[in-house]
Amino acid sequence: MPAWSSASSLSSPYCPRCGAAHCRSAGAPHAFACLECGAQFRLEQLQGQVFTGMPASAGAASGARLRRHLPWLVVLLAMLVSIPWWLPRLQPGLQLTLPAAWQDKAAPLALGRSEATTLIERDGQRLLVQLYESREQDDVVYRVVLRDAATGASLGEPQRMAMPWASTSGRAELQFFSDGQLYLFLRERGFWRLDLASLRFVDLQPQLSARFATQLGEGIVGVAPKGRDRPDSLEVTSRSGSKYLVYWLLGQIGPAADSSSLYEKAQAGYGQEIAFYRYESLPRPTGEENRAVLVQSWWRHEPGQPSYFGYYDLQPSDSREVQSSPRSYVPIGDGFSTRPYAIQDRGLLRIKVVQPAVPRFHADVMAESARRLLLAYNPTPLRQEGRVIQLLDKASQQLVWSRTIDQLPQLGKREGGMYVTGQAVSAGFLLLNDMRQPALLIGEDGAVLQDFTAAADGATR
Repeated sequence: MPAWSSASSLSSPYCPRCGAAHCRSAGAPHAFACLECGAQFRLEQLQGQVFTGMPASAGAASGARLRRHLPWLVVLLAMLVSIPWWLPRLQPGLQLTLPAAWQDKAAPLALGRSEATTLIERDGQRLLVQLYESREQDDVVYRVVLRDAATGASLGEPQRMAMPWASTSGRAELQFFSDGQLYLFLRERGFWRLDLASLRFVDLQPQLSARFATQLGEGIVGVAPKGRDRPDSLEVTSRSGSKYLVYWLLGQIGPAADSSSLYEKAQAGYGQEIAFYRYESLPRPTGEENRAVLVQSWWRHEPGQPSYFGYYDLQPSDSREVQSSPRSYVPIGDGFSTRPYAIQDRGLLRIKVVQPAVPRFHADVMAESARRLLLAYNPTPLRQEGRVIQLLDKASQQLVWSRTIDQLPQLGKREGGMYVTGQAVSAGFLLLNDMRQPALLIGEDGAVLQDFTAAADGATR
């Protein structure tokens, strides 16, 4: 191919990519751009001849950078390949350099999500009982961990319980019965009691089946605790699908469908009375938020027999509903009336509204001891404005301690503290934060006996 002359080549070059002659200067000396394909190139004169040159491509630049870093990449690859050889030898040394508090703090992360916590005492030692839930393939797994409340040290290996995920419902609960013992319920599938000697939970379903062999001898598929209104009771489902109400400590059983009618007959012969506290709902127009006042009520009672504190209608005696239909209501005390069924069928005797009789929102009796009530409520319908937590003396019905959720940062502020819970324990009251983890142990006068969050924060620092 003949060499181009410098004059003709520089004035009208051909594109080295597509061969087109429609090229123009690209601004820099001897730089041109093709009007057909957009390629940019340079013309260079070497020993009287003109040569075209394309700029280096992005791929070529990347390749050059790769060649520059290739030695480092080889070293990194060698380190990755050797991990199985040096990591096992290095791990023991790493573990020894970690503070013990950090190692204990990391353990709950592997146990799962905190589902329930309570506090017990054994030989003068306070012990935290913590229940964790996790998912392992097709199973839901629970682990019970007992720790020294003062030091956080674990007492023995976690107790593991597993069940198929698809067949479970409800949630896990730790609950004290009136005998002072701690019971464990797992998603309505299990019933256990803590053995203080071994610090392990013992399965009570075999005892349950044997004690009530006529009704439950064929097997049990569900066990669920009832609420505060039916203390020390369980709803048990047999393998045939029949449901029974069981009063475990009293050794009584009956069909769940007939429990109300059976209690109506029994309470008519009760000769004593017992007090009960609950926030009772006030009448409200349709669409308005539920409001409640704290009420002390008295019910017929017989030692050694079941108790049932049923719900009842509460109407001001001077309201239009009562005035327009006086035969449909019975005065019950403190200017309120109720329907006759509450007295005749459920054993309600009288009530007293705890002062000040200010309606509360989202109110709850969180826990009750022999002398105190642990109360929680919202002063307005808006949850995010935060809850108020109080201790009430039952004898004088006077407040002995009151705090807003903002004054108790250890409890968390999720939904204004709506997920904060509390329970009565031998030392006072245990407050759990909004993640069901232990936060504060307070005495019956509200004094902080132990701040669990301070210990946890200290362990992480």
